[in-house]
Order: sequence, then C-alpha cells, then structure tokens
Amino acid sequence: MRRARNTVILAASLCAFAAVSREAYRDAYKAWRQADPTLERDVAAAGPALAAEIDRVANQAIKYAAARSVFLSQSAAEQERRLAFLNQDLLAAPPAGSDASRIVSAEADAVRHSLDVYGKDPDRGIQMARALLNRENIALGALAPLLAEARKTADQARAATESEQQARKKALGLLREASAMTNQQIAKASQEGAAWADYYRLLADAVRGATPASVTPAAAPAPDPRAPSSALPALPLSRYVGAWVFPAVNGLYHGPEPEFVDLVVHEQNGHADGSLFARFKVSGGDPLIRFDFAGDFQKTRNQVFNLETSDGAKGTIELIPGPAFNLLEINVQIEPKPGRIHQANAVLIKK
Repeated sequence: MRRARNTVILAASLCAFAAVSREAYRDAYKAWRQADPTLERDVAAAGPALAAEIDRVANQAIKYAAARSVFLSQSAAEQERRLAFLNQDLLAAPPAGSDASRIVSAEADAVRHSLDVYGKDPDRGIQMARALLNRENIALGALAPLLAEARKTADQARAATESEQQARKKALGLLREASAMTNQQIAKASQEGAAWADYYRLLADAVRGATPASVTPAAAPAPDPRAPSSALPALPLSRYVGAWVFPAVNGLYHGPEPEFVDLVVHEQNGHADGSLFARFKVSGGDPLIRFDFAGDFQKTRNQVFNLETSDGAKGTIELIPGPAFNLLEINVQIEPKPGRIHQANAVLIKK
C-alpha cells in the first residue's frame, strides 16, 4: 500500500515538474536533506509519532528524485535533437575544379595559331576573319583568370565542406557518448528514487513497530539459560545483520588502515553469531585478523560480543550502527600478542 502511494506521489511530481532546471532539482535536493538531518538518530528513542515526520522527509526525497529524473529526461531529449540535426545529410561537396580552364587554354592556342597562319595574307576576307580571331583571342585571354579564380573558390569551398564533415563526425561521436551516459543516469536516478522510498518505508515500519519507552514490561520468570534469547536491540536487527565490507575508496577508520574487511552477522531467536576476516596495511607482523563471535542481542544501541581469533586469542567486537541504514562501525579489541594486530576500528558498508 505504501509503495503504491509512493508511486502515485512520484507520478504527480513528474507532472508538476514539466520543465526543470539544474538549480530546481538541486534546490529539491537541499530541501530533502535539510528536512530532518537527525532523523536516523532519533529513531532509536522515538515511538510511532515519528512515523509522520519520516513520511514528510520521504515526500521530499520523492520530489527530489522526480525533479532530477525530469531534468535528465529533458537533457536526453535535447541531446536527441542535436543528434538528429548532426545526422542530416550534408550537401555534396563541390568539385575540386572543372576542365573549363584546360579547354579555354587549348582554344586560345588554336586561335593564336590561326592568327599566325593568316596574319600576313593580304586577302580582305582573310583579314576580316583575322580580326574576328583577334577579338576571340582577347576574349579568351580575359576569360582565363576568371576561370582560375572560380577554380580557387571551388577548391576552398570543397576544403571547407570536408572540414565541416570531419567536425560533424567528431561532434556526433561525442554527443552519442553523452547521450548514452545520460540514459544510464536516468535509469540510475529511477533506481535511486525507488531505493530511498524503500528505505523510508523500512524506517517508518521500524518506528511503528517499536515499543514505546513508557511501557513497563510485565514481570517474567527467570530466564532459562538454555532457551534462546528474546531480547531485541533498540534499533532494527537489519542495522547489524548481514554482510558488510570496507569500501574500496574513501573508507573511514581509526588505527591500522584496512586493506579489506569482510564481516558477516547472522541472527536467530535474538542470538547473534558472526565471523570477520580482514587484512590491514602494516609494515611488520601478521596483517591478517580472522575470528568468530557469538552472543545475545541486548536492548542497547551498540552491541558487544565476545570473540576468539583463529590462533586462540580472546577479545570483543562492538557493532555500532552508523548514521544511515547501510553503515556499521566496528570496534575490535583483542588481547595483545607479539606481531599480531590487537585493535581496529572501521566503518563498513552493507553489501
């Protein structure tokens, strides 16, 4: 039901953002992130009354996702229009030159030869023909530079057209790459919007299902140590359970720098068991840590469990939920042994 409502809100938002500028969707992002910056932290101590506030923040997130999707769609449409323009056929390039100059040159040679042949003949008719040939020779002489200039202009036009074709081909390639990247961003923006909607739904469900702090539990008989634990932490179990890794870039840590960390936490009937395998960037000694741990979840935000490494060392691991649902801080303390890492702290991200 909530997913359907979110879908309706998203569709309505898309209609509202008929034309979205880059500043508009950035403003929507700011409004969302500033709606309640302490929302996740407040979940631990709040009851169902916080669900309405979560819904308000969720609506801001949906508006941002819609605005960004519309902006990216508009960008994609503009790129398609540019592609269509660049794909139009160019006019055929003019010829590099014609045979007119060669023909005129040959004709001028023939006229001059005739003038030489008939130039000294005293016959009046021949002299009249010679006068006509002389006029033709003058006309051909005037035509030759005009044809040379026309050929030069045609060659320049051809070179300019070829240069334009090369520039257009290059622009087409770059624009196709940009269009493909924009389409990928549109798909990712849609997935991101759906993911945030699910995130806030889980957050609201966790709040609605939390036991109010004012409720006093009824007296219960002493627990059977052989029975599974029914204690639940202050936060949803999903904040601790699952597979967690140290991010490849921009990871946060204190103490030795992790090269990789793999943490797996399971839960059954309020009982946790897990394992950790990690490698650290150290100049000497053994860079590896491998251990298993187990224990009951407690009604506290941070969960501490006893551990035992692969070489028999004892210690503890503390699981500390981060500011977002997909972040978990670990604090490891192990009894010191020569050449062995005995403490580590890092922020992991959920797979």
